[in-house]
Order: sequence, then structure tokens, then C-alpha cells
Amino acid sequence: MKIYKQSTNQPHLELNDSEYVMSFAPLVTFLGEALGRATEVVLHDVADLDHSVVAIANGEVTGRKVGSPATDLIIRAVHTKQYDNREFVTGYTVNSDVPRSLRSATYFIRKDGRIVGALCLNADQTLLRNLDALVSQIGNAYFSNLDDRDQETEEEKPELIANSISEITSTAIDTAFGQRPYPVAHYTQEDRLEIVRILDEDGFFQLRGAVSVLASRLLVSEPTIYRYLKQSRS
Repeated sequence: MKIYKQSTNQPHLELNDSEYVMSFAPLVTFLGEALGRATEVVLHDVADLDHSVVAIANGEVTGRKVGSPATDLIIRAVHTKQYDNREFVTGYTVNSDVPRSLRSATYFIRKDGRIVGALCLNADQTLLRNLDALVSQIGNAYFSNLDDRDQETEEEKPELIANSISEITSTAIDTAFGQRPYPVAHYTQEDRLEIVRILDEDGFFQLRGAVSVLASRLLVSEPTIYRYLKQSRS
């Protein structure tokens, strides 16, 4: 645990704009430690937009440092009335030279009603998004292909209520395709054969025009579908 000793200040005097902004600098250190290395904390002084960053913690998130320029949001806040009635902005994304997924928030520092600075948080959510994608991939790879026949208790499939045969046909194909989350053009012969087997077990080919529709969706000919059916049933 890191412990920071608070400095003893001189008796309070009237501060100019930049001095007032710098009085928020201890918050940068505090928030940088409290929120962790994945969250960048930046203090901007709008007196010099070309070098507005006057304090920063965890700057490796965006690669910035003290002396870096203001963002377009800060510039808009100073030169337009867009944020005159807002104390802060949260939940927006950031485009950065660093290829990361950032979610950000900005608190406007005002003095005598004027925006003189800003305290900004940039949370790097790249790992979280990658983890979410990985969990999805694991689910697709290990769970959606489970064969119900190997389970001790077979669960009933949801009943589909539709208004037309074409809707039932399309939904059945979409469900079967959902077990292979990649483009049909990349399906192997084994993939196509397995799709036919799954649909055949569900009675799909009892539907009028099913072979024709499936052939179109699988990018093969109707004779090929019949050949897959014969292979599957043998």
C-alpha cells in the first residue's frame, strides 16, 4: 500500500485560474491509485490548449504526458456553449493513436462560471472486451455443439410458432447454422453434412421446398443435399 503525505499549504490566498486548476492535482494522484493502472486520469488547464495537460496518472493508457495538447472535447467546451449547462460528461468513447477500447468521462472545472480546466478519466476496457469475446468463443466451441443424445436427460427443444412454412424453414436453418458461427462460404463438407443431419433429425425435410431452400443457403446444388441426406441416414 502506498501512503502519500498531504503537504501543508500556505494560508489560502486568491488563486488565479491556473493556480486554481492545479489545486485539483492531488486528485489526479489519488484517483490514479484508487482506480488502478487501467484508468488514466488527466488534469487539463485550458489557459494553454496546445499544452493543456498539467497533471496525469497512468498516462501509458493513451501515451500522453504533461504538456500534451487538449482534446477536441475540451476545445469545444471552451469555445462553444455546448457544455455551458453541464457539470460533466460521462460514458463516451475515445479515438486514440493507441489501439485500445476506451470509455471516458470529463468533469469541467469552473471558476466564476467559466470553464478553466477539466478532470478526465479514460478507462481502458480492451481486456474486458477481449474477455467478453473469448467467453463467447468458448461458449460456441464447447457448449453449443453438445450432442443431446449423449446426455442422460434429453431436454425438449423450444416449440416454434410461425405464420408460414417459409418462416419455419428459415428459422430452422438459422438455428442449425448458429452452431457454426462463421460464414457459410467457409463451411467444410463435414460442416454441411452435419447441418443436413441435424435438420433431418428434426424432420426439416418434411417441409415443402426444404431441400431447395437449404441448397441455396448452403451454396450447393439440390442433388448434393440429397447425397448428404443419403450419407447421413446410412
